[in-house]
Amino acid sequence: MTLTINIPDAVAPQVVDNICIATGFDPASGETKAQWAKDQVIRTLKQLATQGAAKNAMVTTKTNLDAAGIN
Repeated sequence: MTLTINIPDAVAPQVVDNICIATGFDPASGETKAQWAKDQVIRTLKQLATQGAAKNAMVTTKTNLDAAGIN
């Protein structure tokens, strides 16, 4: 799957700056603000996927335990 996000040029600098502010951009990181922002968006997507997988595993386990009649 390819995910493409298109941010209009007119607002792109502000969006990048806002992501950098929200995520604690450090100029000493060696990354440009744009690269940092992209990395943070990717990191957030991975975290969401991981949280979803964990939630799904918990629901499945609860369903299995309930079905087993453990009281």
